[in-house]
Amino acid sequence: MSTLTKREQIDQSIENIFRLLEDVCRAPGTYAENDKVLHALKSQGCLCAIDAEFSIRNEQVAIKPISLNTLKKKLAKNGPDRDFTYLDKLRAYAQAAITALSEDPPEQKKRSNSALEQQVEELKASVSQLHAVNMVLIQALEINRRDLITIADTPGTGLRQKRIKDAIDRVIRILGMNPAPFDDITLLSTEKHLKLVPNEKTSR
Repeated sequence: MSTLTKREQIDQSIENIFRLLEDVCRAPGTYAENDKVLHALKSQGCLCAIDAEFSIRNEQVAIKPISLNTLKKKLAKNGPDRDFTYLDKLRAYAQAAITALSEDPPEQKKRSNSALEQQVEELKASVSQLHAVNMVLIQALEINRRDLITIADTPGTGLRQKRIKDAIDRVIRILGMNPAPFDDITLLSTEKHLKLVPNEKTSR
């Protein structure tokens, strides 16, 4: 029996909803025949109603039903990379990734041999993977656009520098959601980023 308070259980369920959706985007084939997940991805209400336990990367996680209003209120306090709009886009991306797996290719001629059939399956998997990557990149660009607007309006070198670092870290985290091998962010540095320097020009 869980020892968590109701508030802690809600917070844990919300966090695990994010983890589940991110994992579906990474590996849609793992959930292609999971009826609970497929139903949850249909709508915002269905996602809130999910009641299940999953194993995500060898870790057992639980999600309990919560109301849609509660979910919106909880996420209203978060930034654009963790708000309700982002969650719903993530749900749609996850649903699209699974749907892409189940879409049949154009009807093959009866004379098609096994090599062609295998090639079709490989192309389907490749398209699904690239579709998931594209969706993550679109989200990263949107978050980056918002961050740039915020940074441009930020007074003070110290605060602006902090927001630059936060923006870079945020984009890197989002890019890490890509399915393998596109989730390799080792080439992206969180240390050597844009620095603001004083204007050293002397006045004439």
